[in-house]
Amino acid sequence: MTLTTEKAVGILPTAFSKKGDEMKKYLILSDTLADNKKVKAGDTVELSDDEGAILVGYKKAELSTVKETKKKTDRSVGLEKSETPSPKKRSK
Repeated sequence: MTLTTEKAVGILPTAFSKKGDEMKKYLILSDTLADNKKVKAGDTVELSDDEGAILVGYKKAELSTVKETKKKTDRSVGLEKSETPSPKKRSK
C-alpha cells in the first residue's frame, strides 16, 4: 500500500496549495490578531481562506453571513415625489 498526498490538501503547507487567494468575510468572536493586525470582538474582516480556517478552528472567528446593503440615497429636493421637504424661499 502506497500513501500519496496528491489529494490531501490539509497535509500540505499552505505555500504549496493550488487554491487562489480567495478572500471571505469573517466575524471576529474574541480579540485576536488577523492578517498581522489587531482586531476586536465584533469586527468583520476580510481574510484568506487559510487564515480564516485557522481562526474558525480556534473558535476566534466565524464565517460572516451578513450581506451588506447599500443605503438608498434620495438626492431630489423639492420634487413632488421627494420625501424631503422643499427648501424655504427667501423673502425680499
